[in-house]
Parts: sequence; C-alpha cells; structure tokens
Amino acid sequence: MSTDIPNGHEEDQPLEVETQTQTPGAGPSKLPDPVVAVKSDIDEDVDEEEQDRISFLKKQAEYLELEQSVNSSTQLLSSLASYLSTFQNDLSAVSGQISDLQGRSSEIDSQLKGRKTILPPLNALLSDITLPPSLVLTLRDTLPAQNPDLWLSAIIQFDSKIQLISSRSSKVKAVQELSPIIEGLKLKALNVLPPFLLGLIKPLKSASKGLSTNLAVLQTSLLLKYQPFYQFLLKNSPKIAKQVERGYVTSARSYYETGFRRYARSLGMIKSRINEKQELIGNSSSNMEKPEDRLRFKDLDVEGEDAAVILGYMADEKDFKAPIEALFRSLALVLLDNASSEFTFIVRFFAKSLSSSSIPSNAGAGVRSPIETPLESSPNPSFVDLMSDTGRSTSTRQRKGVNEINDNLKDAERIWHEVFDSSLEYTTNFFNSIISPSTSSSSIPSVVSLLTIIRLNDNLIQCSDSRGCLPLITYLNSWKLNLWPVFRKEMDHHINSLKSLADDLEGKNLISSFGLGLKTLKDNHVRGIAKKYGEMFSRTVCLSTQAEEVMIFSSMTRLRNELIRILTSQSNKIKSVPERHSFLSSIYEIIMHELVSGPGQTTHPKLQSELSYFRTREEEARRRISA
Repeated sequence: MSTDIPNGHEEDQPLEVETQTQTPGAGPSKLPDPVVAVKSDIDEDVDEEEQDRISFLKKQAEYLELEQSVNSSTQLLSSLASYLSTFQNDLSAVSGQISDLQGRSSEIDSQLKGRKTILPPLNALLSDITLPPSLVLTLRDTLPAQNPDLWLSAIIQFDSKIQLISSRSSKVKAVQELSPIIEGLKLKALNVLPPFLLGLIKPLKSASKGLSTNLAVLQTSLLLKYQPFYQFLLKNSPKIAKQVERGYVTSARSYYETGFRRYARSLGMIKSRINEKQELIGNSSSNMEKPEDRLRFKDLDVEGEDAAVILGYMADEKDFKAPIEALFRSLALVLLDNASSEFTFIVRFFAKSLSSSSIPSNAGAGVRSPIETPLESSPNPSFVDLMSDTGRSTSTRQRKGVNEINDNLKDAERIWHEVFDSSLEYTTNFFNSIISPSTSSSSIPSVVSLLTIIRLNDNLIQCSDSRGCLPLITYLNSWKLNLWPVFRKEMDHHINSLKSLADDLEGKNLISSFGLGLKTLKDNHVRGIAKKYGEMFSRTVCLSTQAEEVMIFSSMTRLRNELIRILTSQSNKIKSVPERHSFLSSIYEIIMHELVSGPGQTTHPKLQSELSYFRTREEEARRRISA
C-alpha cells in the first residue's frame, strides 16, 4: 500500500510505535503479532482515507472555485491567443503602411528641398515685378506739383523697378503682362516731370525777380533735391532731358550775364577814379608809391574791412576809391565762387550716374574733394571725385569706368561753357582794361601791382584746381599768359630809364655826342633812384616764387647793373677820392636799409645775396675812405 496521501503529506506515525522503534535495546521486549500489525495498518489506512475525505470535503468549495478559475484562465488565454494572432496580422499591415509612409515622406522631403531651392529666386522675382498699389496710384492719379516729396520717393522706387524688370527675361509671362503698365506709368512721368523742373527755374527768367533770386539756394534746396527727376528723364528719354537742360542753360546764362555785366560796370566806374600814374625808377620824382599794405591782396583770404570784396552798390558813392589790386581781386573772387559753384552743380545734377560696375575699385581712397561748397552730396559718385584715379585703370571694367567719367566730364564742361562764356566776356574786358588801358587817363599798373595780380591769379588757379573746376583753370591760365609779357615789358621800361640815364652820363647817346645830353645828376636824384631800387627789390622778393625766380630776378639783375653804371659815373665826377667813396658808401647804405626794412623776408636767398653784394661794395668804399 502506498504511503502517499491525497494531500501529499507524509503519514503520521503513532507515538508509541515511534518510541519503540527509536529505542531498541532498551530492554527485552516482545515481537508484535503479525495479524495485529496488519489490522493495525488497515485501521490506520482507513483513518487516513477518512481524514483525507473529510479534509477534501472541507476544501471542496475551494477546489471548485479553483477549477472555475482555471477554466476562466483557459478561456482568457484562448481569447488572448486569438487577440495576439489578430494583433500580429494588424501589426504586419501597419508595418506595410509605415513603409509606404516612409517612402512618401522621402518623396515629400525631396520636394521640400526643391521648393526651398527655388523659393529665394521666386521671392526675388515676385519682389522685382510687383508694383505697390500706392506707387501706381501716385504716378497715375497725382502730379509732382501737388506732392513733390511723395513723387520723389515714387520716382526713385519706380526707376529701380524698371531696372529690375528690364533685367528679367521677357519670356516670363508676368513680365509680359506688366510691361504695358510700366510703359503707361513711364509715359505719364515723362509728360509731367519736365514742366515741374522747368517751373523750379522759372524765377530766373523773370526780368524783375531774376537777380533777386539766390541761385545757390535754388540749386541746393530745390534742383539738387529733385535731381532724381532729371536722372529718370535722362535714362528713359534723353531728348526730353535735353529740353530741361536747355531751359536751365538759357536761364542760368541770362542770370550770370546780367550779374557780371552790372558788376564789371560798377568796378569800371571805380577804376576810372584811380589817378595813379606809374613812375619809372629813373624819374626825378621821389613820390614813389608805397604799396606795402597792398601786397596782401595777393592772397585769397585777407583780414581787414578794406580787404572785403567790393560790392556793386559802392560804385554809386562818388568818393569811394580802391586800388587796382583790390578791384581785380574782387572780380576774381566773385568769378571763382560763382564758376566753381556752378560747375559743381552741373556735375551733380546733369552728369549721368555711373554704373556700379564701371566705378574703379580704388575710387574711394585718396581722392581729392571736388569742391568745398555746402552742396548736398549726390547719391552717385561724381566723376570729378574719380578723376585722379583715371590713369590707374588697367582692366576692361576700369577702362569702361574711365570712359564714362571722361564723357561726363566733357558734357559738364560743355554745359559750363554754355552758361558762362557770355559772362566771361565782361570779366575779360575788365581784365584787358587793366593790362592795356584804352584811354590816356589810365595807365598800366606798376610792376609791383602787376606782380601782385600775378600772384593772386596763381592762388586762384590753385583754389580752382582744389575745387575741381577744370574749365575755370583754363581761363585763369589765359590770364596768366597775358600778364607775364606785360610785366616783362614794364620791367624793360624801368631798365631802359636807368640805361638812358647811364648812357647820358657816359656820353654814349647821340644827343650827348653833340654836347646836348645830360652831363650830371643831382645827388638827391641818385639817392632817390637807389631808394626806389631797394624798395622794388624787397617787394619783388615778397611776391616771388621759387619756380619763377629766374625770370623775375634776371630783370632785377639787369636793373642793378644799370644802377651801378649810374653810381659809378656820378661818383667819378667827384674829384676828392674820400668824398667819392663816402658818396658811394651812403648810397649803398640806403639800398641795404630798404632791403632790410622792406616787406621781403631777410632769410630769402635772393635777398641775402643782394645784401651781401652791396655790403661788400660798402665795406670796400669804407676801406678806401680810410686809405
């Protein structure tokens, strides 16, 4: 019989049997009866089964509940297995869909990259060919005179749109559709802008308001402000732009011609009151002019009330007088300011705008300013600003820029001459009246005054060059070329006056050979000549420049040689040797005193050389006196 029980626990043994079996050898005992033992075992088995049955009956509800739980779990597992099988099928389907979505996503990514690539040029195209409604309405429904500032911004924007659209291919359908609108707005602008610009310069044409209008203010505050209007006309219709140019040239020429005619006439009236007569150095009169204070007129900037520019109304004052240097300086400064200002305006207003591709790369460095006038800067570089770099261009792009600059320069000079040539006739006539007077009451200025005018003219040329007024430089150079021969001629007159005296004293003249010439001079006359020579030399030093020293002082050397001849002949007439050399010593001291006390700088090499020459002769005369 198995010893296992239903509950799986080990069979409980009776305490006595356990005791007996566990204590063998405790003493003598009897062997158990086999029947009794079997019976005892059966009883024990019956008891165990009963106990198991009772125990099973007690736990029957638990077993039933456990069975139900097992059955329920089995059903759940079957349902779960069915769900997992369905989920697996669904998961396979979802995996296929994900694969399809990944493929579509890759395709969408490639399309997105393509659209991102095309988006910037597309945006640029749309921005270029799109006309803002406000721009169209402004150009279509209004006039420049109604709102000039609004039109100014509209024209600038419209001009940039035209350039952008013209750079686009005509094959673009949107560009083709926009072209008629552009042409219509352009035609409207070309019709209304010329009357507006010509209306701005209309006050210059008025006989009553012409000269009362400040042309500089008109140019800076109005014309330059609306210069984009003219640039728009020049780009889109040069013929119409030429009409505006002609209208301005006619008005400005009349304005300047009237002004310079009246001003030159006023200066001529003042000049007619000048009674100065040039005295040759050999004349006996000792009342030689002392123009030290007039030497300052050689500079453009002169301090003092009498150094200001002479105004036209001053000619109405009958007692008003001014030296010839002051009259020439006033006319020259008025010409300089007006001519340079006008040339700068012409450059900034009428010159074609340079394309960015044609501007030399080094145009912005080390370039001289075209003019020091308070004119507003132009949005485009002035070709005058770029002139100093034109010779450095080597590439094709730079050569193209140089060609544009030269073309603009020629146009600006042409317009300037059309405006100013009629006015220059009056300045030329006044200048000619100075160097070659037509009336007997007038005389050519002294050599010092002529040299002062020459120095002033040189300063005018330098100032014109710094301002970039090229056509005026040419005109002033013509003055310079006319002044030097007159100066040389007047110096020759002084030299000949001394030469004639020296020849008379030496008996070399034809008249002297018959005993009718001058045999002697008064000592005071000789001293006056020596004093005049010292004064003239010092003033010449003050007005000389290193580049022209040879030409100037060659004449002074000839003059000195004739003076020495006179002194030698005059002293030889003194029989007493000490008195003769005393006379020479006193003459040399007079000359040295005038050289030192004159306006010329004593550190000038020519003045030092002249002082050394007469100091040596004076020391030799003193030695002979003591001998």
